Amino acid sequence: MERYLRIIGRDVWRSVKEGPHVPVLTPAMNRTTKYDLDKMKNDVIAFYELSCGVAPDNFDIIINCKSAKKIWDVLKNLYEGTEQAQDKKLTTALNDYNNFKAHAGDSLEDSFKRFTLIVKKLSNVGTI
Repeated sequence: MERYLRIIGRDVWRSVKEGPHVPVLTPAMNRTTKYDLDKMKNDVIAFYELSCGVAPDNFDIIINCKSAKKIWDVLKNLYEGTEQAQDKKLTTALNDYNNFKAHAGDSLEDSFKRFTLIVKKLSNVGTI
């Protein structure tokens, strides 16, 4: 989804990462600037794209989110877990990799399948 939003526009992805743009209105300004309008448009696009990209099963989880950043944070936590959970996954995957040995009686194919699963775990936690 990150790649998709970056393709739509760099500022669309920035809206997800940094949160919604809040225009600053001073007494001298009686209207919103083009810059502010463009930023707010990117906020709306990001919110719309993330909302439409969510599986129907998970829509109830994000229905009360008011910004694209909040949707992203909720979905990231849902799919990747908290930072503590991610650290635990990483530690487990690294331990599995470091302690990998072929078991006696395993065929080469079985060992390769187990090793491939470990490498896949490492890839999923972002080490590869």
